Amino acid sequence: MIITHQIELESRGSLSVTNITEQVREIVHSSGVQHGQAIIFYRHTTGGVIVGEHEPGIIADIQTMFEQIAPVARNYYHHLRAVDFNGHAHVRSALLTNHVVIPILEGDLFLGTYQDILVIDDQTEPAPRYVAVQVSGE
Repeated sequence: MIITHQIELESRGSLSVTNITEQVREIVHSSGVQHGQAIIFYRHTTGGVIVGEHEPGIIADIQTMFEQIAPVARNYYHHLRAVDFNGHAHVRSALLTNHVVIPILEGDLFLGTYQDILVIDDQTEPAPRYVAVQVSGE
């Protein structure tokens, strides 16, 4: 069995982190799959999806790391070739992954105690964002 859903969320602009764990968990529960996997795929090029702890200090540390590696106030070649000025977001997304795979055991996400599914988007302006969730198994 394979079931695909889409989650729509609003990126707040700048570095936006959204916890989608409960939305994905609800999709898994409604699918009826007891044993299998959930693929969570971020459908954009200015961010990614990670499994991590959703804690303000960690989010601040991620933001600091991104600013050190790919500062917003830098001249990017992307700015010369495109109509937007989000080169930093594209470079930062190269450090992330656009998908994660999470096992499903006994009808629930098989996550650790402090593990959450986090969408990180670094688009400069607020924008709608889409995450595909595909559940497969039996």
